[in-house]
Amino acid sequence: MRPACLALILAALSTSLTAAQEPTSRPERLTIFKRLSLAQLARFDRDRAAFAQKVKPADVPYPFVRGTFHMHSELSHDSNGKISEIIAAAKATRTRVVGMTDHPSKTVDVVKEGAKGWKDGVYFLAGVEGGGALDWPAVQGEADLRFVSHPEEVPTFDRSRFAGMEIYNTHSDAKDEPMKKLLAAVLLNLPAVKTHTDAAFESFLDYPAGFMARYDKLTIDAPFSGIAANDCHQNISFTLVAMPDETVEIFDYSEDRISKVDGMPAKILRSVFGPKGQVTKPTPMTSLSLDPYERGMRHVGTFLQISEVSERTVRHALRTGRVILGFEIVAPLPSVGFWIERDGKPAATVGDQLPWQPGLSLRCALPAEARIRIVRNGKPVHETLADACALPLSSGGVYRMEACVTLAGEQWPWVISNPIYVEQAAAATRPK
Repeated sequence: MRPACLALILAALSTSLTAAQEPTSRPERLTIFKRLSLAQLARFDRDRAAFAQKVKPADVPYPFVRGTFHMHSELSHDSNGKISEIIAAAKATRTRVVGMTDHPSKTVDVVKEGAKGWKDGVYFLAGVEGGGALDWPAVQGEADLRFVSHPEEVPTFDRSRFAGMEIYNTHSDAKDEPMKKLLAAVLLNLPAVKTHTDAAFESFLDYPAGFMARYDKLTIDAPFSGIAANDCHQNISFTLVAMPDETVEIFDYSEDRISKVDGMPAKILRSVFGPKGQVTKPTPMTSLSLDPYERGMRHVGTFLQISEVSERTVRHALRTGRVILGFEIVAPLPSVGFWIERDGKPAATVGDQLPWQPGLSLRCALPAEARIRIVRNGKPVHETLADACALPLSSGGVYRMEACVTLAGEQWPWVISNPIYVEQAAAATRPK
């Protein structure tokens, strides 16, 4: 596509593109246009394929069950997704636990009607998203379980009402890209995006610096659980249709028209993606679905340290922070561990509290070499390039682990753990 054509399409899509500011989340961050270029997407896919070859299950002392939480289906007003599709996606991504949180409705009780319990080998929690919270109501003798949702939209909250918060949210992450610029970048690079769709989906991925800074402050005060919000709707799709009047119309997942392009930009789009001559009826030219359930679930997982799956064990793991986040489009995560040893034996893992004493050692294990960072009370205290680490503990504190991977010249988050609470003085009361 010639530069002049690109400029015309840009102008047609938005008059404010040149004025929009690209957000910066890390020093080496590329613009969204560069991230979605064919060369960069292909490089990302080559690098992650090569890295995936190095991934081998790590030897860790605690169990590891994959979950996805903050999920939407056709019970929500903004999704047409079926539970059968979610089950298929769960199986494809090794996800054993799915936390449904459909939007509240005036016509249906989404918790009562939502999927719950075992369904074809996948365990479902039935919940609702509303009022800045994910809520899985009390069931089977288990108390209500609530998490702060979209923390960027909830400036203050009463932490006593919540077990924890989202420390990553897919939708929140994407929102820091100017939407018109993101749409333009996708359309201008559409052939590359369709060839490298997983890589394109990751183009908006950033380390959740703001969420983590807020979370670290909360965990210093008292234990607080952190989960990943997949926020899957399976609704980010569009179809370009050539119309008999020589315009191009763009339709969304629900077949509603969201945009119309005419004049020279329409001719350019038709010359690139569809029929060059006149058509006698609406003629689809090309389509793209960016967020099928499988891709949205694989993007990030909330891994629970439980040995068996039940309503009680899942809720307890979520409530107490026995959780590690993993971004699996960046790299597969067959296992990971972050724990404390005493006298060479496991003494505590994520979410646990224990008193400090001489001889404690912090341990972590990854399935491949990555940039490991240990954070204490919100500040980095150790960093290394390795697949494991052992760090003697000389004092108490709130310790968590992160790991990132370098792909296509940029650093990408791969693992973010919940903390282990090593108590130097009196302990904060832990949720039961």
